[in-house]
Amino acid sequence: MGYAGRVVALANVALKPSTVDTLDFYPKNVTIHGFQLTNRLERGYAPGDDLREIARRVAAGTFRVPVEATFPLTEAGRAHERLERRDNRGKVVLTVGQGL
Repeated sequence: MGYAGRVVALANVALKPSTVDTLDFYPKNVTIHGFQLTNRLERGYAPGDDLREIARRVAAGTFRVPVEATFPLTEAGRAHERLERRDNRGKVVLTVGQGL
């Protein structure tokens, strides 16, 4: 974490309490931001433009999305079971067709 960095907490998919030691934040002037998409949507946020921009940046390699597991669409049930355990650290992806 660099000087004047940001820590962003995105919801809490694990549904477990988390503990953050803030002692390292003060000397570096780090800020902590919380974010929950559902809350923003309920207040009128329309994510279309932002989602398109994110998709463009992922395709360009600007953002790297950690993928933990990939399943063919025919195994969607297994993929869902994995998500229900809520222990994944990366994305669980369903693929359609060959070569994906």
